Amino acid sequence: MGINVRKDGSVHVRAPFWLGKGVVIRMVSARASWIRSRQEALKKEPVLPKNNEDLNLLKRKALLKFKGMAIPWVEHFRKTYGVEPKKWTIRAMDTRWGSCSSATGRITLNLKLIYKPDECVEYVIVHELCHLIHPDHGKGFYTILERELPDWKARKKKLKM
Repeated sequence: MGINVRKDGSVHVRAPFWLGKGVVIRMVSARASWIRSRQEALKKEPVLPKNNEDLNLLKRKALLKFKGMAIPWVEHFRKTYGVEPKKWTIRAMDTRWGSCSSATGRITLNLKLIYKPDECVEYVIVHELCHLIHPDHGKGFYTILERELPDWKARKKKLKM
């Protein structure tokens, strides 16, 4: 079963057809505080510009900022692990802060990171760089993430606020 709170605050539940209505209602009720906190967080989330010109300006600003923050990390990962991204992109994403294609070497960062503290942006950058080595979220991935950013859990928690 999955529960999703959408941008407009509506709650969507996915459940197998064979699961009884009562079971679904109990499971959703058990997650009520999480649902409310997610709805409150969405109300506080900054809205991206609707105007294409303003949106493109914000994307350019974000790309410059994020690449500047990434330079020392990219150099470190190149020297230490022999990997580096081939391309950086910025786009508005609804469900992720970043993504990495280990096949193409492309790292994409969410435009909304521009509104987050630098330590959170740095966490996403390092997280995605780790995916150049380990495409999954297995033990090897977390070993490297822990080595590079020992406080990654606190940064991830702050990112969700």
